[in-house]
Amino acid sequence: MPRPISASSLRSLQAFAAVARAGSVVAAAEELAVTPSAVSHLLRQLEHGLGVTLVKRKGRGLAVTSEGERLAASVGPAFVAIGDALGEFMRRGSELRISLLSSFAMHWLIPRLSRFQSRHPDIELLLSTSTRLIDFSREAFDCAIRLGTGRWPGTAVEQLYREELVAACSPQWLADARLRSPRDLEGTTLIQSKARKQDWLRYFKAAGITNFTRPKHGPVFETRALAIQAAVARMGVVVIDPRFIEPEVAVGQLVMPFELRVSLDSAYWLVWRPGRETTRPVAAFRRWLAAEMLR
Repeated sequence: MPRPISASSLRSLQAFAAVARAGSVVAAAEELAVTPSAVSHLLRQLEHGLGVTLVKRKGRGLAVTSEGERLAASVGPAFVAIGDALGEFMRRGSELRISLLSSFAMHWLIPRLSRFQSRHPDIELLLSTSTRLIDFSREAFDCAIRLGTGRWPGTAVEQLYREELVAACSPQWLADARLRSPRDLEGTTLIQSKARKQDWLRYFKAAGITNFTRPKHGPVFETRALAIQAAVARMGVVVIDPRFIEPEVAVGQLVMPFELRVSLDSAYWLVWRPGRETTRPVAAFRRWLAAEMLR
């Protein structure tokens, strides 16, 4: 009676599928990274377990028997599919797909991202900017960076930093406007971003200026990234998160004329689906972000 095939015989099936596909023991051995004698042993083991002859010698080569062709037609595609699936999984294992806000990407993450790449050159980064919340159960993102209170059901979160506001302008604008205190801002050009029109109100309230309602004049831009560039171009004063203008301040394109820093209730958060923190790319990104927060 033929012996039942155990789980350990999968290796024998893999060897047979490789022989049937490659047409020789030597080629199959190279594909499987084993010796030809090991492949021959696995073939004999499988034939003995099944009680049939799967391959026959034909001259200096091998010929698959009719029973072998039937088996190869069944198991061959399965091993190819398994190999493809594992290959895709391994490729995904070196990818890090991040969804984030465009202003955060342009003015905080990207200027620092070369440090992450130099530390983890094998991790391929795929960045996508969006203001909407990501559904991790349906979308192929590993993590996201979001602004808010950190309360998003079905997610794990880690706070990066609390949002702040400062006033900033070009050195030339500061010299011409002669700004000495936040109250002097009421009579100058105030740059706004469309989605953050309340930021100037928050800033003046923190400065103790309670009669301020809205900027009397000044351009409004679609994004904070554009508002920052407008300030660099000497179009007025912008109210912005100080971390977003660190590169411009470092090279002297922008200055912060006042010491006032307004702390907001909102914060930037790293968000991910529970369980994904154990994957190597996400774990590496979390560690790197924590280190960057300490710089």
